[in-house]
Amino acid sequence: MGFAVTTKSKEGNHCLTKEQLKSIFLKHDNNHDNHLSRKELRQAFDELGAFSSRYRAARGLSHADADKDGQIDMVELDDLVNYAYKLGYTVHH
Repeated sequence: MGFAVTTKSKEGNHCLTKEQLKSIFLKHDNNHDNHLSRKELRQAFDELGAFSSRYRAARGLSHADADKDGQIDMVELDDLVNYAYKLGYTVHH
């Protein structure tokens, strides 16, 4: 809906809130199983403008996948959001 996402803060850019990040991740639960696969994480990090979405997806799993099942469930989602929030993704119009 008319916004681009980048990790570089420029004048006029605003950091995404945790709720905005959560919404982006949830949007990429393509099969609606309440789990984010590695592929779905890569797609979300692509949308966020990550330089290497494959790397960010792997690091996100490393930080948030508490039960080590290779995907992020809704219990683990807040840890993933916190990881992404610390990276400082921004939105500009």
